Amino acid sequence: MNLANQLTVGRIVLAVATFIALLQTAEYSHAVALVLFIAAMVTDWIDGWVARTTHSISAFGKIADPIADKILVLGGLLALTRDHLGIPLWAIFLIMARELLMGGLRALAGSQGKVLSAERWGKWSMGVQSAGVLIIIVLLNARDRFAELPPLVHRLPYFITLICAAVAWLSAYMYYRQSRRMLEKSWG
Repeated sequence: MNLANQLTVGRIVLAVATFIALLQTAEYSHAVALVLFIAAMVTDWIDGWVARTTHSISAFGKIADPIADKILVLGGLLALTRDHLGIPLWAIFLIMARELLMGGLRALAGSQGKVLSAERWGKWSMGVQSAGVLIIIVLLNARDRFAELPPLVHRLPYFITLICAAVAWLSAYMYYRQSRRMLEKSWG
């Protein structure tokens, strides 16, 4: 397994550790979750850079990298619902549904001998979702440290999650446009 793929697997481990830390009630568990989440985000950037610069882009990496991203973001969002931050479950459901549909589209592409790797809009979607979860974890840490926060701060996780869901479905539409012929071919 090349270094880029090892980093991707490491990101999955960091994502699970972030999820577990967010579920804990210990005094510094949210701060630990923040550090783990940032480490996972940095690892995401590093594994892509390593794969490109060492010309070690692999089929495994093209599939495992977006899976690691989704485990990180969806695990973070799901765990954050426990803290009563106003994150709408229906928006998380929409993001999850989009990811399942994309997994199906990737499987369909694979059945036709193609690899559907992350495109520009998928990377933007992941970037927005990662930044959104990061901001929510920062807000959670602020809530832990300060007794009084402005009312708007308490509503931000709701709106951030809506933005994440909207961007996810916009990127799904772009993938659909790109893959329309492949889909139509599979229907007939």
